[in-house]
Amino acid sequence: MYKPRFKGTHYEMGNHYGKLLKKHQVDLSPLLDFNTERIGMGKKSLKICESIYPEIIDEIRGMAEGLYVDYLKFGTFLITAGAYSFDVGCTTFAYVEEDEVYFVRNHDMFVQLRKTTESALYNPNKGSVFLGHGDSLIGKEDGINEHGLAVGMTFVSPRTIQPGLNFLMIVRMLLEKCKDVDEAIKLLENIPSMTSQCFVLADALGHLAVVEMCPDHMAIRYPKSDERFIVATNHFIKKEMKKFDCKPEENWYSTLDRYDTVTKNLESRRDYSRELGIEIASGKKGFLCQYDKKLSFDTLWSVSYHLNTLSIKRAEGNPRRAKYKFDYRLEKLKNELL
Repeated sequence: MYKPRFKGTHYEMGNHYGKLLKKHQVDLSPLLDFNTERIGMGKKSLKICESIYPEIIDEIRGMAEGLYVDYLKFGTFLITAGAYSFDVGCTTFAYVEEDEVYFVRNHDMFVQLRKTTESALYNPNKGSVFLGHGDSLIGKEDGINEHGLAVGMTFVSPRTIQPGLNFLMIVRMLLEKCKDVDEAIKLLENIPSMTSQCFVLADALGHLAVVEMCPDHMAIRYPKSDERFIVATNHFIKKEMKKFDCKPEENWYSTLDRYDTVTKNLESRRDYSRELGIEIASGKKGFLCQYDKKLSFDTLWSVSYHLNTLSIKRAEGNPRRAKYKFDYRLEKLKNELL
């Protein structure tokens, strides 16, 4: 897993990243050959993005220039990821033990993307300091910021797509611009989504929510009155959202099994700990990451955030085999900036 660190303006961060990839002779040209339909979707979506998230457009432009690639093609690649392919997998959950708040996410994806995973630390001139994980360059799939807001997405098979931001850009935007769950929800209400997904949100005050979102609708799930946790896998739960879920089969990539494993374990325990979440994520409490090798599909990383202290533990690989290790970069950077 690559661990870059970026600071400065968004253009500077993007340009630095692009030059690094160029220096290491990374060739993205095979990924930038799109048909007219996808280029059109990219062009419209980049224009929308520029109106609501201009900073990331600066970063995309800077990275394209650092790589010496066409801005429109590169921007289309980034902003339409997940809209034209089945980016399956992922389990995300958060839970509260008295004043302690924990957030856990397994990133499940095709093994071919294992070499592109990264854990990036950002210190932008405009926006919050945050650490985010991803496998698609600028965009992120989960992360935690300096305020103790954690965000993680789970993919849902789309029934429709439309110009807007994909989940990669939305996660990144939430981490940069929001301090807590309420702010994140308000921002989501004003973002046109290209893709279908669940966003799991948690903050250091113990507020938890899942936002189920697709191009046509958005609904919010909160913990039940007698619960202190929230869970999302790769299907919608809210009744009003189910008609927008287009998964090929009912238990698509074991989405129901994974949801049940997390839910039953958290329902049956009165006392929560960080280790409980890690044990669940590691498959020690039921099915979660035990995929058949024939699928060429696996958990590429697993992460546990303690939101009160910004403490991060991560397994770089399937957590059944890879050990969780502490990552102190965000804590250290925040202390340096105080």
